Amino acid sequence: MFHFPVPQRPTIRPNMPTYVYGEGVYSAEEIERINQIADALPPERVVVGRDLTYKPEGNRSHVRHIDPTRDNQWIYQKLVDAISILNASTYQFDITGTDQSLYHVTYEGSEQGHYAWHADLGDEKQAQRKLSITFQMSDGSEYEGGDLEFNRNGQIETAPKKKGQLILFPSYVLHRVAPVTKGVRRAMVAWIVGPPFK
Repeated sequence: MFHFPVPQRPTIRPNMPTYVYGEGVYSAEEIERINQIADALPPERVVVGRDLTYKPEGNRSHVRHIDPTRDNQWIYQKLVDAISILNASTYQFDITGTDQSLYHVTYEGSEQGHYAWHADLGDEKQAQRKLSITFQMSDGSEYEGGDLEFNRNGQIETAPKKKGQLILFPSYVLHRVAPVTKGVRRAMVAWIVGPPFK
């Protein structure tokens, strides 16, 4: 009997949105508090690829890792509660939690900060990622460029840039942060993992 195997792919439900967004996760004061917590931490160049090296043509940004502590547990709790609600109402992926500490990322206009087209799936650890989040920590009026863009089957979609918005999308969706040409774009990033897609 003839059999030519079909490769497995993540489930894509009909009319599944490329991304969804939510608001009201944190108050304006809480967003400023998170920015202050991040600013007190040492910045690191973001490294990418299997070899985890700095590749300015691919990513030009700085990250500060906000690890969970007793004092900042509220940051994590409010974020994962919002993610749980958004996922339940749209993607309905089987998820369990975050795979790393929260990333507080800055893209500087003075160096054309950006992140080239990529998906958030990769090696064995990243293969468990199902959802990616970007939380807008600065308003779109504070910088120029820096659009969070998605490429789904050749159709480019641009996410809103309002401060305080949570953008949630499947980790297999191709996306980028376009170069920031003026000002500073600040965002908080996390990845949500779960059992392999079936």
